[in-house]
Amino acid sequence: MINYLQQAFSAFNNKQYLQVIEILNSNKTNSADWYMLYTLTLAALNNYNEAELCYNKALTLHPLNHALIDNYTNLLCKLGKYLECMNWCENSTEALKTQKAYFNYIESLIQTEHLIQAKHHLNKISYNDELLTRFHWLQIALYEALGDLEKIELQFQQLPEAIFEQFHFKYKRACNFRNLGQFQEALALFLSLDKIHSSAELNYVIGCTYYDLKKLDYAEIHLKQCLAQAPNYIPAHESLNKLYWEKSAKSSLMSSYQTTLKKFPANPVLIHSQIGQLLQINDLESAMKISIQAVNLFKDNLDLKHAYSIVLDKFGEHEQAFNILYTLVQQAPENARYAVDLSNFYIQNHEYKLAVKHLEEAIKFNPYNQELWAYLSTAWRLLNDEKYFWLTNYQQFVRVMELPPPKGYKSIENFNDDLKSLLLNLHTNDKQPLDQSVRSGSQTTGHLLYRSNELLNLFKKSMTSCINNYLMALPKDPTHPLLVRNQHRFTTKGSWSVKLDHGGYHANHIHPHGWLSAPSYISIPDEMNNSDITKSGWLKLGETSLELGQREAIAMEVCPEPGQIIIFPSYIWHGTHKLISNQPRLTIPCDIMPLR
Repeated sequence: MINYLQQAFSAFNNKQYLQVIEILNSNKTNSADWYMLYTLTLAALNNYNEAELCYNKALTLHPLNHALIDNYTNLLCKLGKYLECMNWCENSTEALKTQKAYFNYIESLIQTEHLIQAKHHLNKISYNDELLTRFHWLQIALYEALGDLEKIELQFQQLPEAIFEQFHFKYKRACNFRNLGQFQEALALFLSLDKIHSSAELNYVIGCTYYDLKKLDYAEIHLKQCLAQAPNYIPAHESLNKLYWEKSAKSSLMSSYQTTLKKFPANPVLIHSQIGQLLQINDLESAMKISIQAVNLFKDNLDLKHAYSIVLDKFGEHEQAFNILYTLVQQAPENARYAVDLSNFYIQNHEYKLAVKHLEEAIKFNPYNQELWAYLSTAWRLLNDEKYFWLTNYQQFVRVMELPPPKGYKSIENFNDDLKSLLLNLHTNDKQPLDQSVRSGSQTTGHLLYRSNELLNLFKKSMTSCINNYLMALPKDPTHPLLVRNQHRFTTKGSWSVKLDHGGYHANHIHPHGWLSAPSYISIPDEMNNSDITKSGWLKLGETSLELGQREAIAMEVCPEPGQIIIFPSYIWHGTHKLISNQPRLTIPCDIMPLR
């Protein structure tokens, strides 16, 4: 190795990164070794943008250099630029000839939800012993993305012992136990790992698992330990606040935020979370006070300005809120949240064409954002634009189907009787949830259909047959946000059970994390029927949450029956009429996502 490169490499190993830059800049060449060391040093100094640009130049000069290809794709994955990594690998003649880059490509496929493609490549890839751990990790990540948690547990049981005993694999297995609803097994494994290496993240998941087990005092202890180790750990703050809300511990609400902000320098992400929680508990005075302080302290933080605009709007300061939002959209046209809130202002003020303009601009950056399409559907409807009917097409896209009885059951009614007993035992929390559309009812936490349970597995099979039939019946249209994604394969990304009690209802909403929404009806009160003039507990579609008064419109109403599933696009507004019955209304809603 040339002498100056040896000096630079020695300085790099000693973490003297500025000295490395100085040596290399004094001896600049176009060699692959020079670029390799220079880019690695830039990355070590967290100058990721410069490192990425330097890799691009290096690979232009040395397109066949596998070490550069490996490190470049490593960097893209580290930065979360998975789509860029995937596209670059597919357009490079050399990328998939090196094992490390090939693994980075597969990781990028998984992260961008090209799961069928990822499975194909993972099944055919060859690898050496050095990459054995990476191979098994990607296998688990793939099955996790596919929602096949029992397959993940089978993978763990087949791992080589040297890998099985690794900390991160044990942690992943504990998380899988928790997702399967095997909370005691998850807790035991988390606690054993905590003895080896305690961390904020471990204390957080231990607290959440105690919450799953309804041991709220232990949950509180570990969430506080998490914050003692990492004061700005946002999920722990939000989980603690949720816990205090459910315990009706009013004096403790928001206390973790106050304690942290007194002891440590102000963190804009923490303050943004604090404002959001204050809005959820409807403490508008505190939200206003903290918002004003935050935007003065962090003058360039767009998210804090956005939060301030929300608070202003709730105080009736509509013009000031609008002006902030308008500026935010000019600064960040790709931000869907800003565009949605600005369009809401335009819709409220009858300026539908301007709402459409900003929503369509944001959709260029977020073509599958369900909330953007929901607001666009509202603006189009109010404009009497034919695109509204093209997008929503209730007669074609909303389907009421009968769930087939699972194997071993004579009828869906018999099956639902057993399933009802299981679900009612899961509804143990009577406190109104902070962040859900349910009113006067309860909603289970976690991914219900991930749980390892024979009845839920049977329900999944029944539901799957209906969704497959729905997908097969859809027409083709490469310009339509629902139809363009239909490849007749899907996975369930979210599932839960909802129990509505007397006076309960779903506030109008959409499902931002779905593609299709699919509530199944397990138990319906006797009073619910097609001749009921009150429409107690009926599903209504098309009416928004924007409170537009006479401009609102219900496009379709359905009186569901036990054993039915109703499938519709997740961007369609929906809610329910109030339930007037002393019998509960019990459903299993699901968020369905397409597989690519």
